[in-house]
Amino acid sequence: MLYNTRQEAYYLYIILCNDGSFYTGLTDDLIRRFEEHVNGVYETCYTFKRRPLVLKYYETIPFLKDATEREVQIKGWSRSKKEALIQGNFHKLRLLSQCNNLSHHKYYNLEKGPDSAQPTNTPLRLRSGQPKAGILGGGQLGRMLLQAGANYPVETFVMENDSECPSAHLCNHFIKGDIANFDDVYNFGKGLDTLTIEIESVNTDALEKLQNEGVKIYPNPAALKIIKNKILQKQFYKNHEIPTSDFIITENLAALKKQGNFLPAVHKLGLGGYDGRGVEILKTKEDLEKGFDAPSVLEKMVKIKKEISVIVAVNDKGETAVYPAVDMLFDKRLNLLEYQISPADLPEKVLWKVEAIAMKVVKYLNSAGIFAVELFVDMEDNVFVNETAPRVHNSGHHTIEANFSSQFDMLWRIMLGYPLGSTEHILPAAIVNLVGADGFSGTVQYEGLNEILQIENVFVHIYGKKETRPGRKMGHITILSKEKQELIHQANRIKHTVKVVASPMLS
Repeated sequence: MLYNTRQEAYYLYIILCNDGSFYTGLTDDLIRRFEEHVNGVYETCYTFKRRPLVLKYYETIPFLKDATEREVQIKGWSRSKKEALIQGNFHKLRLLSQCNNLSHHKYYNLEKGPDSAQPTNTPLRLRSGQPKAGILGGGQLGRMLLQAGANYPVETFVMENDSECPSAHLCNHFIKGDIANFDDVYNFGKGLDTLTIEIESVNTDALEKLQNEGVKIYPNPAALKIIKNKILQKQFYKNHEIPTSDFIITENLAALKKQGNFLPAVHKLGLGGYDGRGVEILKTKEDLEKGFDAPSVLEKMVKIKKEISVIVAVNDKGETAVYPAVDMLFDKRLNLLEYQISPADLPEKVLWKVEAIAMKVVKYLNSAGIFAVELFVDMEDNVFVNETAPRVHNSGHHTIEANFSSQFDMLWRIMLGYPLGSTEHILPAAIVNLVGADGFSGTVQYEGLNEILQIENVFVHIYGKKETRPGRKMGHITILSKEKQELIHQANRIKHTVKVVASPMLS
């Protein structure tokens, strides 16, 4: 079956009137609507003393149902909350939300300090002493999460089947086990207070049982089940009217071979694909032989102008924090992120659409945690969701140095019940991934680090993997600069200077 999606655009707006009051409305043509207000078309909204003065705020929402809900929400806000939204003062807006629109003096009490404010999340259930937090998977994502976790009062546990994995020596307790095995995952998690993942291929049945027994799981197993299966993920976008490329579900290679007229397309394995594996680009009918003889998704290829990622943090109360969107450049041969620049260079209206769609994805997943939503912008500035990762993500590594609260710090805040951190930039950033060079396999060596570390505002992250092989992720380097051209220049310099090598492969 062929699935189609379409896009809409609505504008939620706030007008300041000459009596100092605000008027909130919804339209699909902002310029026309404001002209109508000025020309008195909406006479019932105004009196002689209350006339439209200036458009103070608007936001783009791609779906009518969401736009209508947002209009009702903001119309119910106090004047103080509307002013905070217009000013972009989200700290004040959050505090006012905790007051449930009570009198303004309550807001002043909240500003006095943490003792006078209500906690932002339900306290974490503790079995004893410090909270016990587990990570399923011991790769570089777990490693960087543990590095951020060292700043918090938490006892950390990692399960992985490789005792020499990057995370093994940074956690308080390492357990060797299979993250896809029900008994291993259940026995690992049953003594913990909270649990997260660094890869999707974990046993969700065990996670459901743990959640039912009171362990807090991030993301929740229901969301993880949707995302880990590319077929369910694409159907999720269709069911919730989230723009995504047209697609066909293929059960096997024989079914795929009947879809020659759908090409060019991308074939994605339903289960098990990761880091470029389980993906084949099919341009001609001859390419169909390269497809998968297993349940998969055949996605119509989009003429891509930009590939974008937006990371969204959600806590247990449903409060959200959105990181600035990033531009991603992929290595087409390895299908891995090569380097990226943040913030993304997008027209304002396209950026609003990107953020609104990312927020809709997270809203309907209905789970706390960290979510990286990858999107395409086509040649006509339409936006389509490509994939979602329910965890910390390669496209957010720059946040360690470039943002006030990194994606790793933010996940600890969510897991431990602390307030969400600030996602604002300190400086624009670029990252370059370090991958094993072609022709080298064995004990890893890094060439060019001394030269690169002489550059101002360059930060090296080595993942602690002892063995390299062609295309293996071994680290990344972050560059900070106020100038975009400087970021691009230094990223290219690093790409051609730093080499991940070892002894030459035997022929």
